Amino acid sequence: MAYDVTNFSDYIARENKILTKTLFAGGDTGKFAMYMGGIKGSTTVPHLSGEAVLQKGNCATPSGSAVANEVTITVTPFTVFESFCQADLQTKFPNTVIAPGSNNGDSLAPWEEELVNVKIASINEQLELNYWQGTTGGTYTLFVGFIGKIDADGNAVDGNTSSATAITKSNIINLVRDMRTAAPAKVKRSKDFVTLVGDDVFDLYIDALIDANLYHYNPEDAANGVYNIGGGNGKLIKVYGLNGTDRMFASNQANFVVGSDVEGEENVADVFYDKVTDKMYLRVKAKAGVQISNADEIVEFTL
Repeated sequence: MAYDVTNFSDYIARENKILTKTLFAGGDTGKFAMYMGGIKGSTTVPHLSGEAVLQKGNCATPSGSAVANEVTITVTPFTVFESFCQADLQTKFPNTVIAPGSNNGDSLAPWEEELVNVKIASINEQLELNYWQGTTGGTYTLFVGFIGKIDADGNAVDGNTSSATAITKSNIINLVRDMRTAAPAKVKRSKDFVTLVGDDVFDLYIDALIDANLYHYNPEDAANGVYNIGGGNGKLIKVYGLNGTDRMFASNQANFVVGSDVEGEENVADVFYDKVTDKMYLRVKAKAGVQISNADEIVEFTL
């Protein structure tokens, strides 16, 4: 790896600030999923259930039980390792960005600091896609994501009760409503009930609301990609990993589990200069994985 400066002119006069950069405004799954850190390989997620038995009268015989279940979440290691030749930037930046002289590896310049931010944003984007679309043979292959695990389990509730063949502005509000209606009663009563859709479907929903009730729609209700549907219907959350899939999911948010061995990828980013190769290196090492809990409490929508 190296700096690609093909479309970068030699320095004549340039603003002495770091260039504008493309960052990923995602991390959507972290808005609702249960996060487990410190996982080095596999760990179990416990789950307790059991209905109380109401018996009439006094001196009753003990009745009822508590069921302890667990699901296993496994994390997969990944590495990002790149090298950059600082000499490639000698003619591209003024001295306020690249230090004077031929040796530029003694300290971390603002350029490298922003480079780390850009790379971490890209890592987060790729993880979001793997969280949902990860498979063993598709485009995102780090681990099997939520969609693959839900489909493989086969116990999710069918949310396409109208047998829709397309998601459009004219039917999206009803489709989201149908998913909540299809959810088990104890699930949709939860204050943590969420309906998860891609950016494209989320935009359709908001457009439909504006068309249906232009004078009462408040844009702030959909801030940060989370829309409070109201009427006890929970939250509609846009998820980058579902974009372009025509899939939707609804459940208690704790039924989606994300695991890692660190609190955040930015905590394991290492940037260092090697005098032998005269290059700057960026290395990120971490582990990640996902798991679902209580698949029969998850409503899935498939065209």
